Amino acid sequence: MNCADVTADEFVVGLERVGTAGALDFTIMSGDPAPPIRGDNTWVVQVSSMSGGVVGAPVSGAEISVTPFMPAHQHGAGKTVKVEPMQDAGQYKLSPVNLWMPGVWETTIDATSASGTDTVVFSFCIPS
Repeated sequence: MNCADVTADEFVVGLERVGTAGALDFTIMSGDPAPPIRGDNTWVVQVSSMSGGVVGAPVSGAEISVTPFMPAHQHGAGKTVKVEPMQDAGQYKLSPVNLWMPGVWETTIDATSASGTDTVVFSFCIPS
């Protein structure tokens, strides 16, 4: 797969996106490896509250689910992503994010917290 020919996010530390409901903000703090590769990946994501379009405090104690999905082939990853709260407030370790074949993967993160419920999608191309 030639990733130059597709539309996807560029994986960079600090990639930030406001959730679809505007209640939470999601930032990729790290990736191992970075950028993501074919196979198992580990990401650390910061979840923060949103108020009036402004990023607020980190959100601890959120319930988070992560779903990698390959839209071109209509299948998931086949492995459950474990979510672990980190020592830093609002940070969560996601592992394994299994992107097991070349192509574009959409990883949906759903979060529920006292600050609200929200969803974000990060899309990355895994080269062949």
